[in-house]
Amino acid sequence: MDPANLSVQQITAKINKKELLLTELGAILAGRSKYAQKKLNLFISFDPQLFTEQIKKNEQSTQVNRPPLWGVPVAIADNITTVDQKTTCASRLLAAYQPPFEAQAVSLLQENGALLIGKTNLEEFGLGCAGNSSYFKPVKNPWDIKRTAGSGAAAAVASGLATFALASDVRGEIRQAASYCGVIALKPTYGKIPREGLIDSASSLEQTGILARRVSDLAWALQVLAVPGNNNPPAVKRPLYPEILGNIPAKTRIAVPADWDQAPLLEEGIKNNFREQLNKLARVGLEINYVTLPHFQYASLVATIIGAVEAFSNLSNLDGVRFGYRKEGKHLQEMYIKTRSAGFSSKLKKFLTLGGLLSTKKYYNSHFLQGQKMRSIIKKELLDCLQENELLLTPTTPCNAILLDSSPPAGEELPDPAAYYTAAANLAGFPSLNFPVSTNGLPYGLQFMAKKEDEGVLLQIAFLLEKEPIKWPIFALELQEV
Repeated sequence: MDPANLSVQQITAKINKKELLLTELGAILAGRSKYAQKKLNLFISFDPQLFTEQIKKNEQSTQVNRPPLWGVPVAIADNITTVDQKTTCASRLLAAYQPPFEAQAVSLLQENGALLIGKTNLEEFGLGCAGNSSYFKPVKNPWDIKRTAGSGAAAAVASGLATFALASDVRGEIRQAASYCGVIALKPTYGKIPREGLIDSASSLEQTGILARRVSDLAWALQVLAVPGNNNPPAVKRPLYPEILGNIPAKTRIAVPADWDQAPLLEEGIKNNFREQLNKLARVGLEINYVTLPHFQYASLVATIIGAVEAFSNLSNLDGVRFGYRKEGKHLQEMYIKTRSAGFSSKLKKFLTLGGLLSTKKYYNSHFLQGQKMRSIIKKELLDCLQENELLLTPTTPCNAILLDSSPPAGEELPDPAAYYTAAANLAGFPSLNFPVSTNGLPYGLQFMAKKEDEGVLLQIAFLLEKEPIKWPIFALELQEV
């Protein structure tokens, strides 16, 4: 019995029936995690002793009615704070930072019995998926180690180490990484999952999301993490996500932008495969409607402008004075310059320089404020579209996972072409889901977007498409022998 092949419900049921011991599960995951770390570099913090202590604590519990995630292994991206382990944001500036508080999302998982296996690697401060800015070196893709995984959270789920994982999404990173690694990912409505404890770079765009191998696992995670009253008024009744999966409406209308195939860097294989997927959706009874969204194409640029200005402000406290890495200078100004020059990657410095420039009097009105106006226009277009259609469908990324040794460095373009399809959901605060398909032997994803609070519809359509368990990468098969 391989825990990598078990769902949330199967794990908890087998542990409750004592068909699977927590110590047995822990030993398997600890061994595999060490092996996977050598192969993929997916963790920043992995402490087998802490993991063992969690297992002992769960084993000694006298709870009669055990919570829904009892014994379920979970990975957390390293920009979500944890009391027992460092939170580095994959940056040299925070390489030794130990938070004094736990993120609310992490507390919810632990209260519901989940086992935190480690803190996963990511792009510095979660910006992008190119694999070229982490201080702890890039994460390799379990499908092809010459390519980026986008994030350690996606690689951990794809490799069968974590049943699900939490990571952040600024301009679509969680969905892009899921597309690269062949897993499901959900960016929920802005604020549905508590943001408390998320070290964000762009406050109005960034949201904690979930990656999983099965739709049902995603539903259970969302059920635990979507705290009543956190994003909705207390009077709003939250759906029981695991129970509504099979209740997809008889007539579901899916909108597709008429110019979806005009994305920069769109690969021919993905273009052809996406057309095939549209035909499959039509054959299962879904109504496909082509729509005009004239400003959708500007979403990545607008999110880059807004995100850069917000990051310039949010990360200004990382100056070597209060906490984090410090490089001494002859005077305070020199210490600031040396600390931030040595502490940030070249990619992040370019992004912050853009944010600083756009914050000046010369460009603030002409660029940042215009970007905010365009954000409102894009949100209005999406809302109008989703009033007439239940879902909006595009590819998740225009290309397969990027080669790690690509030259010039991939993903440093501003705006990032990988965010062409994904950024609009962040601008609008709408929920969006990546559903994995494959082309040319590598995964890529279908992106579904719904209007605010319609996560249930996204889960239902994904459940409908999930005819069989997702095929694991070859690497996951190697792990079963470890």
